[in-house]
Amino acid sequence: MNLAARFLEHGNYVFAEPLSGRTLAEVIPAAVHPDRVEAYFEELGFEGLAVQSVGYEEGRSDGEPPRVHVYVTKGSRKAEREVQAPGGAVKVEIDRVGRVLVRPEMASGVSNRGNVFTHKNRLACGSSCAPSSERYAGTLGALVRKRSGAAMYVLSNNHVLAACNHVPVGMPILSPASMDARPGIRAPGEICRHSEICELRSGVPALVNPLREDVALAEVTDQKLLTSWQGGSDGFDTPGTAALPRSGLKVKKVGRTTGLTTGTVESLLNTPFAIPYKSRFFTATVWFQDVWTVKAEGGSAFALPRDSGSLVVDDTGGTAIGLIFAASPQGDYGFIIPMTRIAGLFGGLTLVARHGT
Repeated sequence: MNLAARFLEHGNYVFAEPLSGRTLAEVIPAAVHPDRVEAYFEELGFEGLAVQSVGYEEGRSDGEPPRVHVYVTKGSRKAEREVQAPGGAVKVEIDRVGRVLVRPEMASGVSNRGNVFTHKNRLACGSSCAPSSERYAGTLGALVRKRSGAAMYVLSNNHVLAACNHVPVGMPILSPASMDARPGIRAPGEICRHSEICELRSGVPALVNPLREDVALAEVTDQKLLTSWQGGSDGFDTPGTAALPRSGLKVKKVGRTTGLTTGTVESLLNTPFAIPYKSRFFTATVWFQDVWTVKAEGGSAFALPRDSGSLVVDDTGGTAIGLIFAASPQGDYGFIIPMTRIAGLFGGLTLVARHGT
């Protein structure tokens, strides 16, 4: 927290103006300002970093000492080397992630052909989807039910199902998205209708509480069209239970752009950080807090643009961990909302498993 506070105070956050004094105390009330932290900050040249976010490892079970991760868009060679924190108890690692942006309509050469998965002649989770009114694509994350009723819903991000607060309730959601239509795959068709959102809001964290989710629901119109299966022949069923992320946990996901990929949960971002959003009717900087990072494995991408909404599960496929809402430009990092938190939204949600499998 102390490092994050210093970065906010010194103007290191790439998408935020400097904060200081009472404003900083309101944003990170637990941070302190001892001389040794300030001296350490200046000695290491941290003032040269353009910071995206700061996280720390939590819940490791492999015996490795926890680290603090400073995710940057750029920085000096000196600052990007692994360094020892004050007192020698915790290591600080500088990780390049690039400029993390959320732009549903962003053009990307690697994401022009969206995945459309079927299982037993039903449309599977992990497939391309989008509102019928929009020219973009995202990912059908999972099927869920509210604890109070029998209706089934598609779970994904607000910026996927609702175009950042701007898709009218009742608008058809298509899969695949119209932009992903091509010869040889099923034609875009209605699978659900936009229903509810967790609102996206903009404003500095001293005035507007940082968000902890980018989530929306769309009510399924014909349950026989969909399956809870994730991906294709190498996929897995949506698990019926959820667990908190923990650092070092091996995970996987199926997404519209990159398909089935694997990664490792790295750190909890428990201090505020900003992500720019841009869609047709919503251009704003949105502050987040208490989300997690996942690092790709094997030198390949974990998530890329339009994988937003993908459900992240543990490597056995037995437990849901979170929902992707943002990714680094090269795909080496994904940002996820814990599924245990999502389960408490909209009056309570349960994941649908063994449907059409």
